Amino acid sequence: MTPFRTLAVSAAPLALAAAALAFAGAAIPAPLLAREAPPAPGAPKPFTLPPLTEFTLANGVKVTMAQHGNVPKVTILATVRTGNIDDGENVWLADLTGGLMQKGAGGRNASQLAEAAAGMGGSLALATGVDAVTASIDVLSESGVEAVGLVADVLQRPDLKPEELEKVRADMLRNLMVAKSTPGSIASEAFLGALYPAHPYGRVFPSAEQLSGYTLEQVRGFHSANFGAARTRIYVFGRFEPVAMRAAVEKAFGGWKAGAAPTSLPVPRDAGPKVMLIDRPGAPQSTVWIGKRVSKSGYDLTFPAASTLLGGYFSSRITRNIREDKGYTYSPSATITRRVQVSDWIEDADITSEATGPAIAEIFKEIRRMQDTLPTDAEVKGIRNYLSGTFALGLSTRYSLAGALSNLDVLGLGAEYLTGYVGRASALTATDFQAAARRELPVDGMSVVVVGPMETVRPQLGAVPEIASRLPAQ
Repeated sequence: MTPFRTLAVSAAPLALAAAALAFAGAAIPAPLLAREAPPAPGAPKPFTLPPLTEFTLANGVKVTMAQHGNVPKVTILATVRTGNIDDGENVWLADLTGGLMQKGAGGRNASQLAEAAAGMGGSLALATGVDAVTASIDVLSESGVEAVGLVADVLQRPDLKPEELEKVRADMLRNLMVAKSTPGSIASEAFLGALYPAHPYGRVFPSAEQLSGYTLEQVRGFHSANFGAARTRIYVFGRFEPVAMRAAVEKAFGGWKAGAAPTSLPVPRDAGPKVMLIDRPGAPQSTVWIGKRVSKSGYDLTFPAASTLLGGYFSSRITRNIREDKGYTYSPSATITRRVQVSDWIEDADITSEATGPAIAEIFKEIRRMQDTLPTDAEVKGIRNYLSGTFALGLSTRYSLAGALSNLDVLGLGAEYLTGYVGRASALTATDFQAAARRELPVDGMSVVVVGPMETVRPQLGAVPEIASRLPAQ
């Protein structure tokens, strides 16, 4: 996102008008010559959650409800603590199960489920993640009670029919073939496999043979073992009648068996940084991933703030350097991915092959600069405002608020993360940025993946001191 793009556009007519008047020899009116400085932004306002109603059913299902907004609609979101974390070595078995769950439930096929949701003014969705599966629907308030039952059907009573299995599998095989040919996916598989060896976090793709071999019995077994009340939390946000909604949730979910507690599967010890080179002969550009495991930051915003300034938004230092100043790449970005067991930081970029080595050198240069010198007051103030502003925008709808609370509960953080966020962002100092970069991003601890034309790229990498001695043998 480019901040203030509309301001830049709206200023153009004034500039054109001034140029035309000057060319004609006319006097330029004072208002066109004197530009007043825009007013300083006000202090970010603390975020206030709507009052939450929380309760737990006898079988262990946790429920959070809140009246939110003025539009007569309601979001029902259910999170189940399962996903790829429970795949074991059966990579994408959770995804196959989730895909088949959407093809029919409670006696309705996929079309009938979609029609039922549409008749309530919304649509039903199910998403499978690494640590959680979410089922959600956003409907007219008058249909909220009925929508709860639809979500319960999909989670508790999927049909899992054999004739639908092959349709879902065929779609997934096509997606797998596309992903395995895409440089970004190739880089992610190598990178995460190195960071999390012998763990589901590091198993990105199955083989086509593996995916083709999963049986309906395995899918049914995965659902039976991993979907249950003890792993489930329900969020209801919007406009609804509280007594009727609570009764609907208790009726729809109260009879579900408790099942197993969420899986706890610690990651293996960090095996240390690696440099991985994957050849794509003739490719016009290289895909580069640089990063490492980082601390689970919890409520602390110092490293997320440092990452944002370093590479996490359009005006970041790395973006200005290798995109704006040097033109090596179009869209570099830094990302912190939080998981239940661990977090990681990645700077990724698609770089012209001739500039791959110099671009990597500049990325390391910017990391060192963050560690060696304090950011300016303007940079600190800009990141404070950016974090507070994007935070508020990201929680502006009933669905986004429910989703944020769901993610935080999965990570073990909870609502206080939201209520205290603006205050923590506003308190950031220049020293915080530097200390976080030093703590989390030692350059000799970085793993690097380069997917590109090695005939062109490899000679360049020998000139990057941070990785030259760690290049794999040819």
